Amino acid sequence: MRLQYSLIVLFTGLMALILLGINLVMYSMSSGYRQHNFFLSLENSSTVVASAVLQQEKAEDYYAVKNSMLQHLADEEEYILRINKGSEQIHFPASLPLDESFYWETIRNGRARHYENGVHYVGLFRENVTGEEDILVVSSARDVEGDAYRKRLKTTLAIAFLAAVFVMTLTTVFFSKRLFGPMVKIIKKVNSINAFNLNDRLEKEHSLDEISELQDTLNDMLQRIETAFKAQQAYVSNISHSLRTPLTVIAGEAEIALFRLEQGHPATYSIQMIMQETEKLKHIINTLLELAKAEGNGQDQGWSVRRMDEILESVQEVVSKMDERYKLKMDYSEFPENEAMLFVNCNEQLLILAICNIILNGFKYSDNQAVYLKLTSTGQKISLQITDSGIGIPASDQSKIFNSYFRGSNTANYEGFGIGLPLAMKIIETHKGTIRVSSQVGKGTIMEVVLPAAYAAHHATMQV
Repeated sequence: MRLQYSLIVLFTGLMALILLGINLVMYSMSSGYRQHNFFLSLENSSTVVASAVLQQEKAEDYYAVKNSMLQHLADEEEYILRINKGSEQIHFPASLPLDESFYWETIRNGRARHYENGVHYVGLFRENVTGEEDILVVSSARDVEGDAYRKRLKTTLAIAFLAAVFVMTLTTVFFSKRLFGPMVKIIKKVNSINAFNLNDRLEKEHSLDEISELQDTLNDMLQRIETAFKAQQAYVSNISHSLRTPLTVIAGEAEIALFRLEQGHPATYSIQMIMQETEKLKHIINTLLELAKAEGNGQDQGWSVRRMDEILESVQEVVSKMDERYKLKMDYSEFPENEAMLFVNCNEQLLILAICNIILNGFKYSDNQAVYLKLTSTGQKISLQITDSGIGIPASDQSKIFNSYFRGSNTANYEGFGIGLPLAMKIIETHKGTIRVSSQVGKGTIMEVVLPAAYAAHHATMQV
């Protein structure tokens, strides 16, 4: 759960528990106070009745006072028991739902209280000073107004509790958004920064000091990353350019030497190997250089509309120079009748490099077995299907093979740097195309490069 939502739930839950506790205490105190007052009223009534019984000549006066001054209680009843306190056997009435302990407590303490099934009971004991039997008065009544009051109090407290929880939730959400809003913006902005927009920075806003410090820290970190990234690109680019010239000279001199050697000369094989390895090294350097440009979002000029079959001929020529053992078999069985369907808008050198990288991977991981390349076109899309019979790509690795410097879990016995396929993907994406992968471990891999056809562009050019 996100910190913002955790804070909302935690704070609202804690405050709800505190408020619930306060409501329960308020209800308990209010209900207890109401019940205590009702017991007092019932005891006052019992006192009047007991006094009237003990002083019969003034009974009418006591009852007059009771009827005029004391509160009339609902369902009020009085039970008068004449008992001898010193007697060992006292019979209490069985008609009342009261235990004998209630009566004995009344006799012992002078009074007792009991509540059961909504009825309040009060016991009052008075000794008869004339020596006659003592009086024990039991009064009972229902607190109808008190029950209604408790019901209203429950409803009021419940509504107030729900309203308070709702207000607290809204308040917590409001302040959490004010607090975490800048952080959410920072997260979105940082997630949007990649190798192509490292110069972007977080906008400073009027916020908490800690948030401002976080923005400054992240901006400083982005500045250091951008500086290091540019230095890396410049280093790769400079090294690649510096190595191109001597490699070109080596390849040229080796070709001249091979041309001058007599047929069957012992050095022929060595010079041929020098030429092949030089071509491979040139390809690696070109790949590194183009990868640096691609990661820097740099695009060379030189885009034009070209025929895909002609590009594939150049690919076959480049591959054949690298190693005479490479057997690239072209499949033109679905060659379109309308040749205009083969045109694609591209940077020829970049596209050749991307296709070569995919094909060379096929040769490498199939131990130089034949790789098949099939060209098809629908008029809207041009498809290149590159098939090898190599070690295959594990399913868990297929989503990662286009990440820079990633190598499959089953490629430990093969040399590589993890830059060929990422560069190929970047170049194809630059051409608004896609690469689809289908592979089974131990059986081989099919990579399909799909590019938008440039038929409309070429048709317009021809009309001009």
